[in-house]
Amino acid sequence: MMRRLLGAASAVVLAVAGGAAFAAPAAHAAGTAGYCPDANGVTVVVDFNDLGGGVVVRCAPGDQATGLSALKNAGFTIAGTTRWGEGFVCRIEGRPTVATEPCRDTPPASAYWSYWHASNGGSWTYSDKGVQNRRPPAGSFEGWSFSTNRTQATAPRPDTAPTRPAAPAPPQQPPPANGGGAPPAQAPPGAAQPGVPAPPGAPGAPGVSGAPPASGDATPSGVATPSVGTGASGGAGAAPFGSPSAEAPVTDVATTPTGSSGMPVGTLAGLGLLLAFAVAAGVTVWRRRSAGPPADPFADPGED
Repeated sequence: MMRRLLGAASAVVLAVAGGAAFAAPAAHAAGTAGYCPDANGVTVVVDFNDLGGGVVVRCAPGDQATGLSALKNAGFTIAGTTRWGEGFVCRIEGRPTVATEPCRDTPPASAYWSYWHASNGGSWTYSDKGVQNRRPPAGSFEGWSFSTNRTQATAPRPDTAPTRPAAPAPPQQPPPANGGGAPPAQAPPGAAQPGVPAPPGAPGAPGVSGAPPASGDATPSGVATPSVGTGASGGAGAAPFGSPSAEAPVTDVATTPTGSSGMPVGTLAGLGLLLAFAVAAGVTVWRRRSAGPPADPFADPGED
């Protein structure tokens, strides 16, 4: 009996744990904001200008099998058509809205997402292949621009140059301790130093008469003092270290899902308590059954 109770309690705990594990699947990261830093990825540019928005630039890291995978792996949410599925990209990040375009069939030529591609540092080219039939090279650019009331020849190119920004310049070396200026002037040999008495016999020493110093000779009061330089290598006018290079302003509306792939601590604690209560209840039932029926208080002690 005890084994049956423990088996049932274990089954309940396993069922709850399994349900909790399936209820919270692991979240997958989707791209990064901004341009790909190098050729290990595909930069995706989406232009919402004709829909009243701006330009979003994101990076799909690694090799991309198709233009569709690059768009999705960069972190953009899309919707295809009811008839053709994702073979036609009808909606990106919820634009155009369902009220404007139901996406049941191929979008009209007067309002659709035009598909472009370019090499790094090249120019945008209208794609002659479908989104599932083109494999973007590593380090290249994929572009999407919504076209309203235009033809293929006049469809707007993505409003961002397909060029990765240059890497930031390395930090500058700190200026010298004296500010980069000229070294302090030295007094001529034999001249008295400030605060130091002249040795006996030297010009200007007490009790010794000597010729006055020639014009231009340094005197104790004319010793040059160190000055802070403002040269190109340092000083007050030096530029700040590590000034970043200018990049095209972009906005990021595609969010990366966050979450934890493990089971929450509260769930684990609840499962532990459930198992403990089940074992305690089983032990109590087993003890009562083992002790036998309770004695009758009204029975005669002498009766057999």
